[in-house]
Amino acid sequence: MKGDASPGAEAAAALLGETADQALTPVAEWPEQQPAEPLPFRKAIGRMPVEVDVVVPVPDFKVRHVLALAPGQVIESHWNHGEDVPLRAGEVRLAWTEFEVIEDQLAVRVTRLP
Repeated sequence: MKGDASPGAEAAAALLGETADQALTPVAEWPEQQPAEPLPFRKAIGRMPVEVDVVVPVPDFKVRHVLALAPGQVIESHWNHGEDVPLRAGEVRLAWTEFEVIEDQLAVRVTRLP
């Protein structure tokens, strides 16, 4: 198909003295491989515990405020209502979440993946 080459492919072809269509030669398909048998350690890795964090900035919140908390109390944050909150494991962002209350527990629901 003439004219479908990318500008990078055209530049590379020009350096080699070829047309873009000649530079874009089809590659033979890889033979289909059978799925590998799961390694024993994969199952163990899948069950390893990982600590995750959902952090919402709360300005000027101090230990004395934590000690004074009462059931049902609301804490003001700088996070916009309805905005997704990042879910992290260490420094790695795993997903975006939203807060949800399930019975008497505060939970997060995954809304999108990075």
